[in-house]
Amino acid sequence: MRMPRACSLSLIPLLFVALGCSKPRFVYDVDPAFRTGSYRTMASDPRKDRIVIREGMRPLNPELHLKAALAELETKKYQRASAAEADLWVAVYVLMSGRPEGDRGGSGSAHREGSGEGRHGGRGGAGKGGSPESGPQDKALANITVIVQLENPKTGLPVWHGEANIYPQDKEAGGTPLSIDAVVRELLQPLPALP
Repeated sequence: MRMPRACSLSLIPLLFVALGCSKPRFVYDVDPAFRTGSYRTMASDPRKDRIVIREGMRPLNPELHLKAALAELETKKYQRASAAEADLWVAVYVLMSGRPEGDRGGSGSAHREGSGEGRHGGRGGAGKGGSPESGPQDKALANITVIVQLENPKTGLPVWHGEANIYPQDKEAGGTPLSIDAVVRELLQPLPALP
């Protein structure tokens, strides 16, 4: 059975939307047993030996994001407490993929792509002929992932997990780059406030 031409043409925009949304900007994972009213106090996760490792990404210092997450939770009426007394531990991880603007490689830290075949070349992978100069694909690859986990201190397991994928070209409404506070606020927006 052939699809009418008008109908098949209308599917093209849907394909572009699906491709554009292939990597969601915000991802959430919530324990089905999570009940907002069961948790009233929070503290930063005292376990400092925990890290998140993802291929092609390097960890960044999460201190500013952690401060922003704790402040945002306070606006949702969670009270700060000591780690021993808190109902929730807040853990924040920040990862960066690609390379920061201004990093031109040369120290072996450049992002490598390709297997030696195709148009990227096998030497530098940063453009035709393996040039270490920053190319358009470097800007597309460079992004920051911010992960906020609310953990049950009794089990040490996450009960709420939120993840934001932020790209350098993302801007706030006024055209300024996204601030840490704005990213964390938007990431924690779906978490209900306490009554």
